[in-house]
Amino acid sequence: MSKFALLVRLATDRMDAAAERMRKAQLAHAQAENTLEQIKGYISDYQQRMLALGQTGTSVAQWADYRLFLQKLDDAREQQSREVDRSMQRFLMEKQAWLQQRKQLKSYEVLQEREKARLALRQRRQEQKALDEFAARPKPQ
Repeated sequence: MSKFALLVRLATDRMDAAAERMRKAQLAHAQAENTLEQIKGYISDYQQRMLALGQTGTSVAQWADYRLFLQKLDDAREQQSREVDRSMQRFLMEKQAWLQQRKQLKSYEVLQEREKARLALRQRRQEQKALDEFAARPKPQ
C-alpha cells in the first residue's frame, strides 16, 4: 500500500462530504426559488381578484382587506427573495469548498501516481541490474 493511499482515502471522504453538502445547498436553493414562485403566483391571483372586485364594486372594508393582504404577500415575496439570495450564496460557498477538496484529492492522486511510477522504475532497475549481473557471470565450461 502506498504511503499516499491514506491521504487519498481521507481526501476522497472529505470530497464526498463536501459534495453532499453542496447537493443539499443546491436542493435548498431550488426549494427557496420554488417557494418564491408560489408567492408570486399568489400575488398575481390576488391582484386579478382585486381587479375583478374593483370592476364589480366592493366595500371599502373589503378593498382595504385585499390591500392589506397583498401587502403581506409582497412582504413575504421580499423576504423569500432574500432567502433565495442567501441560499444561492450558501450553494456557491459549498461548491467552492467541494472544488477545493477535489483539487486536494487530485494533488494526492498525482503524488500517489508519481510514487507508483518511481517504485516501478526502481524495481525495473533492480531487475535489470540482476539480469546484468547474471549475464556477466562466467559461464561454466
